[in-house]
Amino acid sequence: MSKILKAVDAMVNSEELITDVKALQESLFFKYNQTYVWSIQKELGDYYLIYYVKHNEVKNVIDAIKYMPNDPGPYISYSSKDYRSDKSGDNFAELYQIVKEKLYNIDTVLDNIIGGD
Repeated sequence: MSKILKAVDAMVNSEELITDVKALQESLFFKYNQTYVWSIQKELGDYYLIYYVKHNEVKNVIDAIKYMPNDPGPYISYSSKDYRSDKSGDNFAELYQIVKEKLYNIDTVLDNIIGGD
């Protein structure tokens, strides 16, 4: 298994370390482990996960994209279509769902429904 798939698995399995989730257009931005700024988006059935190399705040990345759309700084992009296999096919999709649920605070909503609040 490649290192990026292991990293995606780690993010999925430690979802409490995903914070500062914000959206810009179709991209969901987040910080992992209070250190690493990423975005993930779904496009035509594929997922794109991007790591922003020189940024340590989600707001800074979003501002860079808003005001300098052609130069958000160095980044590394991973596509789910490049990592398809039976074992790892849903890693990117699962991470996307977790980040999207955090954006809308779904855990609290579901806890309130389950608890009858």
